Amino acid sequence: MNQDLADRPPSIHVAANKHLVIDFNSYDSALYRQACHTLEQTFGFIQNGDTVTGLDEGIGPSFHRADVEISTGWDNWSGNYLLSNSSEGDDILQLLFARLSP
Repeated sequence: MNQDLADRPPSIHVAANKHLVIDFNSYDSALYRQACHTLEQTFGFIQNGDTVTGLDEGIGPSFHRADVEISTGWDNWSGNYLLSNSSEGDDILQLLFARLSP
């Protein structure tokens, strides 16, 4: 992974699917683990699915709550990420990002 990115805090922006994504800029960081824990314990999501690994990227198990899905994955450019797939997921990621920010 790009070392310059590892020194940056997480960021939130609109992804290609027109929904929000949080990039953690490192792989398996404490903040990423905290975010996953918060999705489960505070927001009531359940994580399930398989992990698919490629050469320089991967897709992890998604978080689900009712009809809301938040995808997980990683790549060499963003580190771990959480990707919304709906406007409801966007709202959750905005709340989650606010909790992660100092």
